[in-house]
Amino acid sequence: MPESSLNCNAMRKSAAYLHNITNSFLDVRLASLASWKRANEISPRDHGGPYVVMQEGYDPQDLTMTPDEFVLGRSGKWLSLAYFYRMPVPERRAEFVFGTAAEVMQMMSDLPSEAQIMRRTPGSQGAPANPDTDEMAVAFKAAQGKPPSTAS
Repeated sequence: MPESSLNCNAMRKSAAYLHNITNSFLDVRLASLASWKRANEISPRDHGGPYVVMQEGYDPQDLTMTPDEFVLGRSGKWLSLAYFYRMPVPERRAEFVFGTAAEVMQMMSDLPSEAQIMRRTPGSQGAPANPDTDEMAVAFKAAQGKPPSTAS
């Protein structure tokens, strides 16, 4: 079977388990950016930090229920990973990078029950980061267990 068929089958299979994005601790994944070259600039920072909070699912307002990956910002809103990579690194760092797991836990405990999504229109941000040269993207992909050149 061709590799593309395997990828499509795996995506269909995993899509069956996807749900709309929530603010539940049970649905998120804490991804360590400890391998990021600038991780030591984040303070305070615990042993495994810094972190991004991510979740796979779909936008609750997306009637097509298109699977996507999202990251949670300090604002309490989720952003599609595709738009995250279009943001300048300083903006990504300020909004989406947390130094400690305790900081994430506190922020998440203050979230409302219904998830809010940051909606961006294509082209409203810059060009996507090159995952091979963007150090934060490389660390993020490593935290996801993906090679740097793999699309999100």
